[in-house]
Amino acid sequence: MNLQNNFIVSDPNIMMGKPVISGTRITVELILEKLADGEKIEPKG
Repeated sequence: MNLQNNFIVSDPNIMMGKPVISGTRITVELILEKLADGEKIEPKG
């Protein structure tokens, strides 16, 4: 398994260093909150 792809990144210059989905400003925190509230993740495409 190749684990070189970093899907979750943290950069002090993006969203105050919170972990985000790479290439976006979507925080892991937001995703977990949405899932905890019962929302579902639907694949795009």
